[in-house]
Amino acid sequence: MVLLSLGFVLCCSAELRAQDTSHHSFGVAGGQFVLDGKPFRVISGEMHYPRIPRAYWRDRLRMAKAMGLNTITTYVFWNVHEARKGVYDFSGNKDVAEFVREAQQEGLYVILRPGPYVCAEWEFGGYPAWLLKDHDTVVRSSDPKFMEPAAKWIARLGEELAPLQIGNGGPIILTQVENEYGSYGNDHAYMEQIHKLLVDAGFTKSQLYTADGPEQVPDGSLPELPVGINFGGEDDGDAQSAFATLKKYRPDGPFINSEYWAGWFDHWGSAHAHTHADKQAANLEWMLAQGYSVSIYMFHGGTSFGWMNGANTNGKGSYEPDVTSYDYDSVLDESGRPTAKYFVFRDLIAKATGVTPPPGAEGGSGDSGA
Repeated sequence: MVLLSLGFVLCCSAELRAQDTSHHSFGVAGGQFVLDGKPFRVISGEMHYPRIPRAYWRDRLRMAKAMGLNTITTYVFWNVHEARKGVYDFSGNKDVAEFVREAQQEGLYVILRPGPYVCAEWEFGGYPAWLLKDHDTVVRSSDPKFMEPAAKWIARLGEELAPLQIGNGGPIILTQVENEYGSYGNDHAYMEQIHKLLVDAGFTKSQLYTADGPEQVPDGSLPELPVGINFGGEDDGDAQSAFATLKKYRPDGPFINSEYWAGWFDHWGSAHAHTHADKQAANLEWMLAQGYSVSIYMFHGGTSFGWMNGANTNGKGSYEPDVTSYDYDSVLDESGRPTAKYFVFRDLIAKATGVTPPPGAEGGSGDSGA
């Protein structure tokens, strides 16, 4: 016979209540997102599971909920899970399915960004290094030398995460196809192949979508999928301008800022990024007032552990390596502590939604292990 303490029983009961395993639907109707047929506005923030020690995942998710978010966004990093060809690892801090389950237990939906290219200031944009063993391989293209391993990877990822889509009782409501491809090329046949790989892997019970900068939408989008736009809010009117551009291409919506850059990353040798919180708040307030959906990039950046910090180029020969910190001047700092921006955004969200945020927004563990 096993005796359980009252505290253990209450804790587990609360967790079970938080897990909604019934099947729901999420999609687009009438130019807006709908959850079970009713209009739904996504208010999300981005966090990346490998950049946060697993012991702190739940703390960060609770801080997100306490700020008024209803969704968490994350990339999936191919090179984290298949560092050696054909050998997959979803253990420990790489257990992305557990991260998604914990989000659901904390009452949050999930936006999944599986790439396979993700950028994210991450080593090789998330591609595993062994793709370069054959120097003739053309990544991010229809080259069979790239598509065949990409297909195997996405199929394997589907085993982990397709069961966690909202139509299967999980929290994943949106799944992104590729990532800002319009900033790289305009090969729509390649994009359709990536779309098909995700469908074949079982990602059919969440809403598939593409994401690009506003001006790049024609090159990176697919006509059958809704579009998110990525931009920052460093100047007054940035949001109005970005959505005006989107409406030229997709006048009927839905309208989502799929990356709202509420900070920026750091390069070696440069000063730590500090962005204009007041202007960012003004743009966020405008988007919320329109009823648009938004995902704050980053809600919590964390740390690029294990030499996974990437590098950037301006296309003119410059090489700008990123630091290991992914603090991003974000709403929670690298150690998980709320910044002044956290409280400003929390109040704006509460005002727009009429929902008082739950308690617990005053602290956080303040220790990411970084």
